[in-house]
Amino acid sequence: MTKPDADMKDPPSRPRDVRAGPGDAGASDRPVHREETPQDRRDGNRATRLFLWLVGVGFITVFVLNIVALV
Repeated sequence: MTKPDADMKDPPSRPRDVRAGPGDAGASDRPVHREETPQDRRDGNRATRLFLWLVGVGFITVFVLNIVALV
């Protein structure tokens, strides 16, 4: 089944279909890596710090509310 049959030749008006090989799927859809500027780095760090502060405040709030509920 891996060898083409002699009687199943493609007509000359239609080119043979070419399939992507292993590892080629989506090669044309891959994003292009953008250069990272110092401003991008600062924005990312600021967002990470904000997220960690919000998580910390959430944990402290839950802890305080649990203590209050036990009293």
